[in-house]
Amino acid sequence: MNALVSRRITVAEFLVTRGLPADWRYGSPLGRIAAQIYRDTYRREPSRAFRWINGGVRRVMAYTPAERHVLAQAWDRYPRTTPQAPAAPRRRPVHVPVSGDAMRWTPGDAPVRNHP
Repeated sequence: MNALVSRRITVAEFLVTRGLPADWRYGSPLGRIAAQIYRDTYRREPSRAFRWINGGVRRVMAYTPAERHVLAQAWDRYPRTTPQAPAAPRRRPVHVPVSGDAMRWTPGDAPVRNHP
């Protein structure tokens, strides 16, 4: 085997470079997104590698360093890792003064939403 073959990168190894633990609970969904991006880009399945995961050897998707952009795109697309947009301000309900008797209701300045 060629000694110049570069080491393939898995999602767990990519997560470690991002400062997260390799067993991050959202790693599997992130890996599925990365695999889908790879399939859409290259029109074939990603290569696989054997890694020790949760007490056993498992076959996982693996990417060459040249394909690292797939993992970066998955990172940007995955909702758990994208920066959250600031929350929209909550609308406060409009207070419509109402007398105790619905038959004597008079409209206020606010727009009427429902008839009393």
